Amino acid sequence: MRLILVRHAKAEDREKWIGKDDLKRPLTKKGVKQAKQLAKYIGKKYPDVDAIISSLALRACDTAKYIAKKQAHCTFLVTPNINPEEGIEGFLKNKDEIEEDWQTLVVVAHEPAISEFVRFICAKGTLNLCVGKGCVVELEHEGYENWVLTGLRNFK
Repeated sequence: MRLILVRHAKAEDREKWIGKDDLKRPLTKKGVKQAKQLAKYIGKKYPDVDAIISSLALRACDTAKYIAKKQAHCTFLVTPNINPEEGIEGFLKNKDEIEEDWQTLVVVAHEPAISEFVRFICAKGTLNLCVGKGCVVELEHEGYENWVLTGLRNFK
């Protein structure tokens, strides 16, 4: 099984959204460009994604929609479990979905949850990783409990 973790593309500045609903913060023009680039990369490397899971945040959903456009068919799910405030606990709540019968799953979410999750499932807490906006982290499941980091790509 392949797990592709994507940090949403560049969004509007958080400081400008103080007092507003952070979940409605949109992608910037640069973010749209990033989302299209990473969608093209994923579409070319993984043309048969089984499912895409996104947080409820607009910036994540929009990034996920660009990815979905490059897929012939896939399930598209949105969950509050991986919203920004949920952290690694949200990823762990979705662990059963991650380990379903899907061959390739894309999850579009936020930091620091992505890097914490990778550290947890790949390195049992020993990996130092910081995932930038518009970054793709590629993992493969080997054996019963072993996950291996197979790729890390930033789109600027």
